Amino acid sequence: MVLLLDLARGLACLWVFFFHLGNLFDAPSPLIASIASFGHLGVPMFFVISGYVITHVAEASLRANKPPLHFLRNRFRRIYLTYWASLLLILLLPYALEMLSSLKTGEFELPENPLSRYNASEWLNVILLTKVFWANSSDLASEFAGINTVYWTLAIEFQFYLVVFMALCMGRFYRAVIALVTIASLLLIVIPNELNYGVFLHYWPAFSVGILLAYLHQYDIRLRLNSARNVIALIVLTGITLAYAAYVHPIQIRTNFLVFASIFGALLWLYSDLELVLQRLKASDNRLVALLLEPWLILGAMSYSAYLLHLKLFLLPFMFASQIFDRDSVFLGLVTIFSTLVLTYPFYYFVERRFLSTRYRNLHRAVTHVA
Repeated sequence: MVLLLDLARGLACLWVFFFHLGNLFDAPSPLIASIASFGHLGVPMFFVISGYVITHVAEASLRANKPPLHFLRNRFRRIYLTYWASLLLILLLPYALEMLSSLKTGEFELPENPLSRYNASEWLNVILLTKVFWANSSDLASEFAGINTVYWTLAIEFQFYLVVFMALCMGRFYRAVIALVTIASLLLIVIPNELNYGVFLHYWPAFSVGILLAYLHQYDIRLRLNSARNVIALIVLTGITLAYAAYVHPIQIRTNFLVFASIFGALLWLYSDLELVLQRLKASDNRLVALLLEPWLILGAMSYSAYLLHLKLFLLPFMFASQIFDRDSVFLGLVTIFSTLVLTYPFYYFVERRFLSTRYRNLHRAVTHVA
């Protein structure tokens, strides 16, 4: 499901971006603003996709008898090295913005030093992504508010990798360990507890949806679209899933990762065969198809870079877009978002790709190669 998952990654990234810039659409487009208000649900989408991909990687590692440290090393490079590069860029960004502003005003005012927002021990926790363990509430984003609120999800993501690494160390008991952790995380939902909000167990159920989906596909349990009956079943099941999301669970869906993760996982399972359609479209020589499909695949491939930078980098194109479009224009938000994604691409190309494993680098190259 390489292409389908990259499309989903791109959608999740874009949804989160709209969520953070939703106020730009309040006046010009209440409909877009309403859709954007649910954009925080892009996070459980990322967790489901991660659960799916990492399960396949872990199972492949077991079959190839690779040492667990090989898995952990690749995961460390994937998360931390790109994260540290984005951290450096965000620390320098206020100076770049002030320099551009000075070209108009004629004066350069030294911005607030971003390093002053945390003390030395807090910065160490930021760098190591351990700051979430000091949270006193479920609002983990506030722990990184001084630098970039989206970083909290990386802390949860890497904890997930660590658990998978420890399960791999158990060899043939890998699946049993994953099952036990999943059961423990589900029990936490219904049993009152005082477990620190920064611990991965609170978010593991979303990952477990992706894990379940990976095993369904591994054992080839899927809805085949090879008959009219199955197509009708697809339509009915999709309708039930969306109705549940929209009407049966309207309040909890805003806060319950497991509910939305389950809905998203169900849709991925239902539309698994769409991967074959996407592969045929990508292999075709139709330039219109390439024009419509490729940008989404590129966005999916660079979604990690876009996710890391968008909340701070958008200020740069916003400075220029606000000079062209009125506050009440829908184009102010749309141009800002599109321009930010364009600015993010060089970071993906020259930084993130360098820290991908050979397998993932080849995979990204195949996904983003225009037919």
